[in-house]
Amino acid sequence: MKRTIVYIDGFNLYYGLLRGTCAKWLDLYAFAKALLAPDHDILVVKYFTSRVNYNKRTPEKKEHQEVYLRALAHREKIEIIEGFYKTRDAKLPFRKEPCISCRPYADVTKTEEKRSDVNLATAMMADFHSGAADCFVVISGDADFIAPIDYIRHVGKKPVLVFNPHRAMSGHLKKVASYYKDIPRDLPEKCQLPESFTYGTHDRVITRPAAWK
Repeated sequence: MKRTIVYIDGFNLYYGLLRGTCAKWLDLYAFAKALLAPDHDILVVKYFTSRVNYNKRTPEKKEHQEVYLRALAHREKIEIIEGFYKTRDAKLPFRKEPCISCRPYADVTKTEEKRSDVNLATAMMADFHSGAADCFVVISGDADFIAPIDYIRHVGKKPVLVFNPHRAMSGHLKKVASYYKDIPRDLPEKCQLPESFTYGTHDRVITRPAAWK
């Protein structure tokens, strides 16, 4: 059996495969297991994400994510590593004009995820150098991970498998990975957590958000 660690870029997974679907209640371990051959012993699934900032227009988004993260925290072989969101003021064009200098702009607040990519790359390198695994799996379509993937595969002589959650193929990742595959669009629906389950000594219940059904 191959000792395998799975690294999931949560932001990339959500926007590439889960957004706008009813499959957000995803069992990350079952999902990873469905992607891999039976000879992989998944030691841990490391999920890199950031907590959504509160927005008075859509407060339910933060609530739903908190329920989901609490559910994942009580599943075996799943580790959550958090980054953070940063907001900043920006100007964006809101309609096309022939002349760029004449294009009207709107004042907006942009929210950007920070640190998750660095956390994932750092975790991969740390696990590689500690000899924690025989095989490394990356679930992301982000070309920012080319450097650690290339290093582990060619310098470390360890296989790195990449599964892309986006519709568009990532040629750069495909080039450096030991194995590359686009994730089937219907797979998340087959790998859902139980609708509700109990945890802890007092049998507390976690239930899938109604909006996610």
